[in-house]
Amino acid sequence: MDTIHRRHLLRLTGASLTAVLAGCSDNETGGNTTEGTKTSSSGNATTDTATDTTTTETTTAEPDQTLHTKYNSREKFASPGTSFETFKSPSDWEARGGSMTPDTKVKYSGSQSLRLEGKSGHHAIIERSLTDPMDFTDRDISAMIRTTTPSKIGFYIYLEDTSGNRAVLELRDISYRAPDVGWFRTCPGVYKVDGKEPDLSSIGRIMLQATNATNDDVNVWVDDVRLHRKPDTGYVILSWDDGKRSYYDDAAPVHDEYDFPAVLTHPPHFEDLKRKAFMSLKNLKERESKGDEVVAHGSAQYSFSETSASKLDGVIEKHKQWLIDHDFGGANFIVYPGNNFDREALGVVSKYHYMGGMNQSGSPNTTGVHGFDPLVLPRTIGEDLEISKTVVDNVAKYRNCGILNFHDFKNSNTMSVSDYEKLLAYIDGTSGVEVITFSDLWEMRTNTAP
Repeated sequence: MDTIHRRHLLRLTGASLTAVLAGCSDNETGGNTTEGTKTSSSGNATTDTATDTTTTETTTAEPDQTLHTKYNSREKFASPGTSFETFKSPSDWEARGGSMTPDTKVKYSGSQSLRLEGKSGHHAIIERSLTDPMDFTDRDISAMIRTTTPSKIGFYIYLEDTSGNRAVLELRDISYRAPDVGWFRTCPGVYKVDGKEPDLSSIGRIMLQATNATNDDVNVWVDDVRLHRKPDTGYVILSWDDGKRSYYDDAAPVHDEYDFPAVLTHPPHFEDLKRKAFMSLKNLKERESKGDEVVAHGSAQYSFSETSASKLDGVIEKHKQWLIDHDFGGANFIVYPGNNFDREALGVVSKYHYMGGMNQSGSPNTTGVHGFDPLVLPRTIGEDLEISKTVVDNVAKYRNCGILNFHDFKNSNTMSVSDYEKLLAYIDGTSGVEVITFSDLWEMRTNTAP
């Protein structure tokens, strides 16, 4: 199928099934507003009868590729979907591991959050029993979380059916940097099941877990749990960092065979465009003409969490300006080098880009398409064929999105050429999954059918 035609059909499908209900929030205390939100042509408000929360449907066109963003995407799209839990009544929840404390000072929205603490290597787990079982067949769930112990934890949401079987939704590794990274939203995809395949139409218990991967204490605040409608299919993004030539020589021909787009970054250093190990400007433009998308890659020379805001601003500006100057369509998106970022870095990045990340894991690490933080996307390291195939299976079955990350076929963090060919054949043979670009994901994250 013609690449442009295929992308057009995909976007029509995604837009017709998306239910993103956008809002804004204050940086520290939360608080929903409607500033900067465009209502649909009908201007209708909708009410979720299960949560008695009124929201306004929105339709947002992809922004122009200006050097500076027209809005902060993390604020504008901070609270999508419909409200499920603001912890106004913490007695609805019970601590099953660690401790649970209402906190009126550190909160995102409403009057308070819940602080989860796991001491000396223990996890912190809370649960809520539902009086009336809920149907999650067509729903994803997200939560705002904040931690003073990043790089040490994961965050899990368990959906347990009335027979005790669980779907385990996990943000596998949180790779923010200390000391305090502020609030961010996670909408984890299904990682695995505990017990038999759960009946998602009859969920009777929800559990939230801050997983402690150390012998120390972990602290996580959770707030503003929200629900999101699922799309009709699952999605995979094939993301290649660093602009290495091995993608062009060995992977691109297979992409063309299956008509699968890839997301590419330019080399971290522009002088590398003239080196044989990297794709040239001509190569990148050729790949874009074939349907691939070229996005920004922050310079690996500077650690985002250790570089001053003024220095980082110059680096990010330089890389985006290069993409704009060379008319690349993915200039609004960015991949962070080494997953190394903090609250200050996110503030700088938001001035130039609308979407990016990543929190990265060697295990399947997926996301719902309508509820993630625009600048904190998760992805899975594409070093193992079987793990990557599991990502494909999971997103097809649970209608999530998996971003698989590759660098160079010569690197240990990237599978072999033959395994990559097997992976693309596996994707092609799996029903219920579509290969997309960042632009496609961004459109689904921000658009709602009128």
